[in-house]
Amino acid sequence: MSPHGRRCDDHTHREAVVTTAIVVVVLLACVAAAVGVFLMTRRIRDSAVRSNEIIPGQPTNAPAAWAGSHDPEARLHRRIRDALALLRADPKLEYDGERIDTRVRIELAATDLDNWLIAAAKTPPRLRETALAHAGSAVTELENVAAALSGGATMQHDRVDELITRISSPPALDA
Repeated sequence: MSPHGRRCDDHTHREAVVTTAIVVVVLLACVAAAVGVFLMTRRIRDSAVRSNEIIPGQPTNAPAAWAGSHDPEARLHRRIRDALALLRADPKLEYDGERIDTRVRIELAATDLDNWLIAAAKTPPRLRETALAHAGSAVTELENVAAALSGGATMQHDRVDELITRISSPPALDA
């Protein structure tokens, strides 16, 4: 056996080892990239789901598309979410049991309104106009009450009761 043959075998062996190492590194990089994309996608999806909740931690029945949709129902849904977030920003909420109770009552009524709005979105267009008008005025009043309470205003029981009654008494969707 000539020395050149041995040298050629060593060279071929080294090339094979280097090629194998490169392939392994590329495969590991691809797997790492795929895991990164999966985790990023999951985080974005979870963030979208959380941003669609009107009460943090409470799953919503609203379609995921409503998180960024320009449909009237989706905009009203986000306004409900934002009004409730404002309500939770009440500085007296940490120590005033009456305000906590009022917030919970409003959140429950707003959840009912949101579920009604979701149902209204599935009705024929001719029935939606009345539903959207009712929901729009109810959400505006919710925003006004939330703004007053989050600003530390004195509790106005009659106004809160009117709001809850209005939110809890939507028109029938099957006209």
